[in-house]
Amino acid sequence: MKRTLTVVSVIIAASMFLAGVAMPTTADAQSAAKDRVALMKLNGKNMGKIKKATDTQTIVEAAKVINANTKKLASADLWPAGSGGGETRAKMEIWQNMGDFKAKLKALEDSSANLIKVSMGGDLGNSKKAFGAMAKNCGGCHKVYQVPKKR
Repeated sequence: MKRTLTVVSVIIAASMFLAGVAMPTTADAQSAAKDRVALMKLNGKNMGKIKKATDTQTIVEAAKVINANTKKLASADLWPAGSGGGETRAKMEIWQNMGDFKAKLKALEDSSANLIKVSMGGDLGNSKKAFGAMAKNCGGCHKVYQVPKKR
């Protein structure tokens, strides 16, 4: 009898834990949305730094931030169900097409890594070309998965 109660207690505890993992709370969704917005804004700020850069070292430093942030953005923890809309500009299509969205993040990650590599060579012209490719990947995702700013 004691063994049966222990087994039942473990099953109930595991079920409660798994239910909590599978269904994020409103606070979790809001926290994830805030984290995403902060990472995206930091990426935007660093895109601006690269665009205005007159030396490759500035480009390397900014591209490293974008690369690290993009890796963080690929985390499933930042995209729980119910964390779109509201104060964010994230379209619901992200959750409907998560595979495509993650592929676009991977393309940005790869192109930012390439920008770092190219810029470490010291040629500003080649760096700006690599930046153009990275910017295209960044903007391509925005066109599909971001609500435009209200003017």
